[in-house]
Amino acid sequence: MNSAPEKKASDVYLAAILERAPSVLSLMDRESFSRTAGCMDRTHWAWKFTDFPGARFQEGLCVLSFLYATPVPANPYYKSAALLSWIELGFEFWSNIQRPEGDFDEAYPFEHSLAATAFTSHYLSEAYRFVESDLSPEAKQRFLQSLRKTGQWLCANDETHGFLSNHLAAAATALYHAYQLTGEPRFEARARYFIDKILDHQSSEGWYDEYGGADPGYQTHGSYYMARYLQLSGDARLTDSLSRSFDFLQHFIHPDLSLGGEYTSRNTKTYYPAAFEMMSAADGTSSWICQTMLPSVETLSAVGLGTVDAYNLFPLLNNYVFAYLAAVDNETNRAPAAGPSEEAATVHFPKAGLLKVRKPRYDLIVGLHKGGVVNLFDRQSRRLILSDCGYIGRLENGKVCSSQWTDPDRYVELGDDHVEVRGQFFGVSRPIMDPYKFLSFRVFSLTLGRFKGPAYWVKSLLVKLLIYKKTPLDLSISRRIEFGADGIEIRDRLAGSLGSQLKELARGDRFTTIHMGSSRYFVPNELSLGPTSSEFESVPIGELDRGIELSREARLDSPSTQSTLHATEIS
Repeated sequence: MNSAPEKKASDVYLAAILERAPSVLSLMDRESFSRTAGCMDRTHWAWKFTDFPGARFQEGLCVLSFLYATPVPANPYYKSAALLSWIELGFEFWSNIQRPEGDFDEAYPFEHSLAATAFTSHYLSEAYRFVESDLSPEAKQRFLQSLRKTGQWLCANDETHGFLSNHLAAAATALYHAYQLTGEPRFEARARYFIDKILDHQSSEGWYDEYGGADPGYQTHGSYYMARYLQLSGDARLTDSLSRSFDFLQHFIHPDLSLGGEYTSRNTKTYYPAAFEMMSAADGTSSWICQTMLPSVETLSAVGLGTVDAYNLFPLLNNYVFAYLAAVDNETNRAPAAGPSEEAATVHFPKAGLLKVRKPRYDLIVGLHKGGVVNLFDRQSRRLILSDCGYIGRLENGKVCSSQWTDPDRYVELGDDHVEVRGQFFGVSRPIMDPYKFLSFRVFSLTLGRFKGPAYWVKSLLVKLLIYKKTPLDLSISRRIEFGADGIEIRDRLAGSLGSQLKELARGDRFTTIHMGSSRYFVPNELSLGPTSSEFESVPIGELDRGIELSREARLDSPSTQSTLHATEIS
């Protein structure tokens, strides 16, 4: 994993950007006489399947402005008069959909979304910096008026439905841009307020708080805004903060160059490279991460540009822009790479609920807070050989239950050769929209939802139902994972009266139990478990009230690295 990349990092990022440029332009309404001229939400303006334009699609103006302003080989967009005119249309459309108070919508009308306001203000400010010298005076004035309004709104509003470090970091950079471009000191003060909140919530283990837990995928994203804020402001506190963030993240880059997954708080597997390229000249861990993960940009071993849908396209594509710019500056000036030790070791992050066991032959990662979710990697072949996300079942009434649920209060016992996790099953809420729910929600959005108080209340309710809602059930699980020299063995004990209400129960290779639109993107290691793998294995439920013990093992020398699930009644 420490071998030098064959290709220059800047060339890899630039090639990815140029490959996607035509599709980005296809997302924009480029007809100047259209009512939606400049809109980059193609589902809204072209297909007309949605009833409002999502503001966050305007973030695509950042990569387009970079292409306009950057003289690189094979860039047909450099100083294109047509492209500049389309960029101005995009700026104007962003201003036109801004609410009178200064905010923007992302998921539904009158959302009062801090995320949409922060992210779009950040990326359009970056776009403005790329093309400022060539914009018309009218376009400049209109943009700065809108940016001032977003700054005022961000000064008066906060994220209320949960703690999301990446949202707050984007708000900080947006405000710092607004401060530099408009000269209003209160924007700088409010930017520091958001940074202070993030630093106060940063775990002593290094991770940034995402809905109360650690999520390496989202952390690669949020770290970019922190690194950019450091570049803009020179706030030295962020150097140490990012260094601790990287020290944590390095442990969750897997031998097959995937990252994160179901063992984390938000289940994401996306790799955003910019922060690591930006900090690579000063931080050895950052240098190791960006050099190690560079091949994944092309192979998509971690979720990347060729994997995500439209809702994550522009944040990731823009991230590649800043990864490219940093790689150009730092490519010959990187700090010596300093990754995790190759020696056998056990690294435990109790606050994150994460355990990494490194043996000479394998890496094992266990999501302790998630009930013992397991990922096992063969270090020699750099292959995922076992994924075990716990148990998921269906009750007679049709409701779903699972052992995989974030619970920081689980009992954990860690020994030299094993870890044991105890807890219980929880009810799983998986609501989806239907025409009647959608109509009711739109009626609310267009009436009471126009007002900030009711709008924030309903967003908090939605987050509670989709992410936080926790219904404990009478079915306990004790999972013991034993670490051998050439593999592991998992022993589970299940018992409880819920067995009489179960219709079916299965152990699953891969599944999630909370809403997260940025999770469950495909990664190649989903194909790596081989023909003996079964997505779900049925569990006998007849004796659950008395208790059953189930065991399985994975050995690196076995022709099949996954054994059949064995069940034994507990006497």
